[in-house]
Amino acid sequence: MTKTTHNEYPKRLIEVDLPIARISIHARREKSIRHGHISTLHIWWARRPLAACRAVICASLWPDPVDLTAWAERGEVIPVGDGSVIVRPQRFLDTARERMTAWANRHLGKVSKESYSRFVAIQNGAKTLADPLDLRRALLDFIADFANWDNSTDKDYLETARALTQAAHEALGGEPETRPLVVDPFCGGGSIPLEALRVGADAFASDLNPIPVLLNKVVLEYIPKYGQRLADEVRKWGAWIKQEAEKELAEFYPKDPDGATPIAYLWARTIQCEGPGCGAEVPLINQTLISKRRGIGVQLINKEGKLIIDVLTDKPASTFREGTVRNGKVTCPICGFTMPAERYRNRAKKGELRELHYCTVLSKLDGTRRYRNALENEIQTYNSATDKLQKNLNEGFIPNEKLSATEPRRLNVLYYGFDDWGKLFNDRQKNSLLTFLLLFPRMYSEIKSNTRDNKLAEAVTTILGLAVSNFIQYNCNMATWLSDGMISIFIQSSSIPMRADYAEANPLMQKLVGGIQYQFDHTVETICTLVDHFNVIGSVSLTSATQQILPEESVDLLA
Repeated sequence: MTKTTHNEYPKRLIEVDLPIARISIHARREKSIRHGHISTLHIWWARRPLAACRAVICASLWPDPVDLTAWAERGEVIPVGDGSVIVRPQRFLDTARERMTAWANRHLGKVSKESYSRFVAIQNGAKTLADPLDLRRALLDFIADFANWDNSTDKDYLETARALTQAAHEALGGEPETRPLVVDPFCGGGSIPLEALRVGADAFASDLNPIPVLLNKVVLEYIPKYGQRLADEVRKWGAWIKQEAEKELAEFYPKDPDGATPIAYLWARTIQCEGPGCGAEVPLINQTLISKRRGIGVQLINKEGKLIIDVLTDKPASTFREGTVRNGKVTCPICGFTMPAERYRNRAKKGELRELHYCTVLSKLDGTRRYRNALENEIQTYNSATDKLQKNLNEGFIPNEKLSATEPRRLNVLYYGFDDWGKLFNDRQKNSLLTFLLLFPRMYSEIKSNTRDNKLAEAVTTILGLAVSNFIQYNCNMATWLSDGMISIFIQSSSIPMRADYAEANPLMQKLVGGIQYQFDHTVETICTLVDHFNVIGSVSLTSATQQILPEESVDLLA
């Protein structure tokens, strides 16, 4: 046999071709998918599309049939260390032909229109895939169709992909019954290691940030290990947390006499006007139109030198004028004096901003929305939450770490005096989050007592902890209300922009963004989507990519 140099090996599919345009369509579509997607477990930035990762991993693990056939004809081997590993090309070529032919015969209705003619030709015998070039094209068509979100949990797609991964591993010298190892030392949101497991490889994920480590533990370790039982336990204890939280928090989010439930409270920060002889307290509102579709907004009324905010309903959009804040400048509606942006920031840094609750959004018993002015008793309710917070502080704490002063462009709240994490929440929000936090030690003990499985208790507590952490992005004083819904603090990706006005969500509301039940439901749905689709348990480590903890020559694919 002819020996190759150490760097030579049969080419993988990704080195000769990849249907990028078709994969990109599926990756773009995936951005709008929320049900069952791992992105619902917790927010993460620069998350790689699952569609692209799935396609790239398959194309990186599977050899090119054309080049592999050439290796078979030459009888070449791959040197590894002191010995040589014989390439067993026929193992993959036979499996690929068998699987692609079976696919054409059984699943013609599932393939895309781009793949249809090729698989029809295979089905009717016009193509036998004896030609390695035809086999290459069939595999690339399969990869493009497998990138579709709808096919990512299809049993037949999964079995076919895993059979090809196993055959490729053994054909390239892997020990029989072992799997290729895919390593991602910067795992982030977990897209790459998740897709490695999906297509039948082993996966090792690591990161220095504890959040992605926890996310990957959920997806790579907890879900494959416990399956549907984990989903059931998360659903059960999520309901327990919400029930216990309602006992503590319901009084701070009271329903209206007609049974309508508050969804959100709209707040405006205020600052005193510096105009000559004015001194009015100016509500800082970015725009007075709240809902264009419903014709809802606010008007600012000058009542004896005091600005009153009045909520108007069923009005045309033209009724509502610009807000008081534009391009960082504040304009007083009474005297017209405009405060420069720099002056506004400097006064905010000195702590001169106040807050005003001006509107409550409610969900009526028939499911319709109602907007109304803030009521006097709602101010009293808020103050009682402040009192409760002081008592809870004896048992827990509010984060007071400083925001990074080296990133003012991304964290421009720093310019306005919001220089530690605790300042990004009002007192009622702090009280609610602290209440949830204090429930976790009790829950953990209960799960251990009921299941007698410490690891399961760890898994359930971790997942529900991530769920509470994830819903905080809607429960802080930089979240907003837009188009009849809560908008995350991260409206501009990973930055935290200053908001003159903000929306405070009711964390106890049912199945709406901003409520804890919404987050629990999506978490359970994601687990249920994944439970039946993994036959491998991955490994996750909190470690630096510069510290090698895996054995030498153990990695088949480094992401």
